[in-house]
Amino acid sequence: MLLSMISSNAIFAASDIEATLDYYKDVLGFESTWTWGEPPVFGSASKGGVTIMFNLQPELAAKVRGHQHGVKVEDADELYRLHRANGANIVSEIEDQPWGIREYIVEDLNGYHLRFGGPLSSDAPKSDPFPAGVTIEHRKPTDDEYATIAGQSFGHNEQVPGLLDSTWSGIVALSPNGDTIGVLRIMRDAPGWFSIWDVAVVPEWQARRIGLTMMNRALETIREASAGAIVHLFTYKHGFYERLGFSKESVSMRRL
Repeated sequence: MLLSMISSNAIFAASDIEATLDYYKDVLGFESTWTWGEPPVFGSASKGGVTIMFNLQPELAAKVRGHQHGVKVEDADELYRLHRANGANIVSEIEDQPWGIREYIVEDLNGYHLRFGGPLSSDAPKSDPFPAGVTIEHRKPTDDEYATIAGQSFGHNEQVPGLLDSTWSGIVALSPNGDTIGVLRIMRDAPGWFSIWDVAVVPEWQARRIGLTMMNRALETIREASAGAIVHLFTYKHGFYERLGFSKESVSMRRL
């Protein structure tokens, strides 16, 4: 019996690795990049669950214009606005397509056509925007904050002595009036290895992108401390975190 296939990454030919990665980061909004070699002959750009790799092949890159690669996104309109504001070369405007997605096409620096597609405008998920006045702080929660917020979500009825002392870092969300409404903990398990625990937002503030914003800030914190780190996430709600690049198949683990 054949083993199941787990994942796939596109590898594009590039005429200049560093210029290509700068374009993917500064124009297309990818968040994490790395290179191999000096000068670079290979590189990669990632955002959420999408990774595209690049191989230094200038002769091949000169012939790829129009080759296509599809990218599934959560909200095509939101990403379209970002790409247009950043000056991306949009070769096909956004519209609902008869094959059941809302899509537009961007030509990258080497000529590849990236087809960004999401739900049809009539099917797009409706979520409240991040609330005005809510602030996100990069710090460990206090014992009381952790017991109150995580306790509601995970049934921690008592404080755990020394738990926060052993916590490497954390993220805290505050309401406009200064009340703590969300927490998470970051553990540094070994050099280059981190884990995220106890992501919690009080019920009345859920479904407003607070947890997503906290997670993005946590990943930024880890990336700044250790580029290319491996991050493990402890959760049973895999679907929520897939948009951030975690997957159930890889035991909720991703490389930044």
